[in-house]
Amino acid sequence: MTLTTASVRARPLVAAAALLAVILVALATYAELGYAWSVWTNDGGRDIRAYLGAAERLRDGGVLYRPGVANDTELYRYAPWFAALWIPLVDLPRDAVTAAWVAVLVVASLASVAPMLRAGAVAVPGAALLLAFQLEGAAYGNVQPLMIAMLVLGAARASGPLWVALAASLKAVPIVLVAVYLGRGEYRRALVTGALTALLVGPMLLFDLSGYSTETGGGQMSLIAFSPIVFLALALAATLGTLRWATTRHGWLLGGFAAAAWLPRFLPYEISFVLVGLADLARGRTGLPASRNVRS
Repeated sequence: MTLTTASVRARPLVAAAALLAVILVALATYAELGYAWSVWTNDGGRDIRAYLGAAERLRDGGVLYRPGVANDTELYRYAPWFAALWIPLVDLPRDAVTAAWVAVLVVASLASVAPMLRAGAVAVPGAALLLAFQLEGAAYGNVQPLMIAMLVLGAARASGPLWVALAASLKAVPIVLVAVYLGRGEYRRALVTGALTALLVGPMLLFDLSGYSTETGGGQMSLIAFSPIVFLALALAATLGTLRWATTRHGWLLGGFAAAAWLPRFLPYEISFVLVGLADLARGRTGLPASRNVRS
C-alpha cells in the first residue's frame, strides 16, 4: 500500500520533469533551427565551394590538397573519388548546383532521423533536435547529413562494410565503427571494411600531401587543443567501451559516440553520429530486423 501511494505521489513529479525536458529540447531545437537558417541566409552552401574547387583542380591538374585551415572554403580533406564526382558539375550554374545539393542534403537529413520515429512519440523530441543539427550541416552544404544517412540506413545491414568504408573515406572517424564488428566477432566484415577503406583512400598517396592541413581552424571546438591527454583518454575509453558492449543493443550507439569522440575538432552537427545507434535501437524496439549477434 505504501509503495502504491508513493508511486501515485511521484507521478506529478515525473510528468513535470518530462514536460520540462520537452520544453528544453523544444527551445534547443528552435535555437538550432534558427542558427541553421542564419547559416543558409548568410553563407549557404559554403562547403560546396570547397568541393567544386577541388574538382576543378583535379580536372585541370592542379594541387588537390591545398594548404589551409579548417574554416577555409578552399580546403579539401576527403578522398579523391569524392572530388572526381563533382567534376561534371564544375561548369554548371553555381546557384543551381548549390540548390540541388542542399536539397539532397535536406532529404538525407530527414531520412537519417526517420527510423527513430519507429520508437513512437517518445522519440519525437530527440528526432526533432537531431534533425535540426543535420539541417545545420545541410545549410553549410557539408556532406555530413548524406554520410550519416548512409550509415543509418546501411551500417547494421549486410552491406554495412561498404557504407562504413565510404564514410571513413570522407571523414576518417567512421572507421571506428569497425569496433562494433570486432566486438561482435564479425571479423570478416571488419576486414572487408578495412580493405574497402584502404582502396578508397589509397589514391590520396598519388597526390602531393605536403600542404595537407591538420589545423583545426579558429573558432572551432577542439578537445585535443585543450588537452591531448583528455582527448585520447575519452576517445580510447569510448572505443574500448564499444568493443566491450558491442553485442548489446547499444553497440551501434556506443560506436557512434566513439566516432564523434575521435574528431579532432567538433562542430555541433557532428553529434549526428549517434543517429546510427538510435536508428538501430528503434528497429529493435519495433521488432524489425536490427543488428545481428545482439543480446539484450
